[in-house]
Amino acid sequence: MTKKKRPSLPPQLSSLRRFLSSVRNLLILLSFSLSLLALLCLHRSLSLSSSSLSRRSRTPTSDLRGPPKVAFLFLARRNLPLDFLWGNFFEKVDVANFAIYVHSEPGFVFDESSTRSVFFFNRQLTNSIKVEWGEASMIQAERLLLGAALKDPANQRFVLLSDSCVPLYNFSYIYNYLMASPRSFLDSFLDKKEGRYNPKMSPVLPRNKWRKGSQWISLVRSHAEVVVDDEVIFPIFEKFCKRRPPINARMGKKNIKLQRLHNCIPDEHYVQTLFADINHVYYGTEYRTNWCSCNSTLVPCFLFARKFSQGAAMRLLSHLHY
Repeated sequence: MTKKKRPSLPPQLSSLRRFLSSVRNLLILLSFSLSLLALLCLHRSLSLSSSSLSRRSRTPTSDLRGPPKVAFLFLARRNLPLDFLWGNFFEKVDVANFAIYVHSEPGFVFDESSTRSVFFFNRQLTNSIKVEWGEASMIQAERLLLGAALKDPANQRFVLLSDSCVPLYNFSYIYNYLMASPRSFLDSFLDKKEGRYNPKMSPVLPRNKWRKGSQWISLVRSHAEVVVDDEVIFPIFEKFCKRRPPINARMGKKNIKLQRLHNCIPDEHYVQTLFADINHVYYGTEYRTNWCSCNSTLVPCFLFARKFSQGAAMRLLSHLHY
């Protein structure tokens, strides 16, 4: 039994087959090249997480004339209801030792009609944004405050405060406390039961770098620059760290799906995760402890307290002598 010969293809089809084969090989090579490029870009972005954070040119602190300042950064909803207490705190203090910056809603102006303390006159940012609780706009407002304060090379310590914060000690004590330490102060811990981490943040932000802590911090200048200049971690928070939407039964299954999203609350995670720095303070509900020290000497952990009403602040003012 003789084997039938396969009929040869016409020259045109043979050329077409060779052409398609070349195109396929080219596409495979292109796909491999793009994958390699993506990996290189990812590696570069990871390496930039430290090297690109402090690259903006600023006035060198070696040009500093006069005493170093503490920059008080107020993150307010609108006005400052406890301005009378802060006015008493700053009174009789050398104005060369501090600076005040306020982020309020866009267009709000601090003057004699909106604040009882002259220390806050025209201290509002002109580039403020609309802030939503539980959204990345909260940490963007913090970055705007730090960025404004960094323009003055005399500002060497940066304290972030809410509109319900009060100082627990007089200015001299707080100033000396902060200036005596070369460290930043922030509450940061690893919560193993934490459910706010979004796996989509990986690999730029791996789970083992995820931290939680209080939003209210004190930073040295170099760390403030890191926060403002960050172009790696903040975009990840902006994209994946969002507030869970409210329950809306009318949306049915769509709302149930949205409710499964991570309720991130970025202001309780951003700076802590950026630095991935763990401290110790005991909190009964979280079973953790913190020993605070300055130059190897035990010192009080907290210089400020928050969530004070006006009535509570009045009572505090009558007991504390700033």
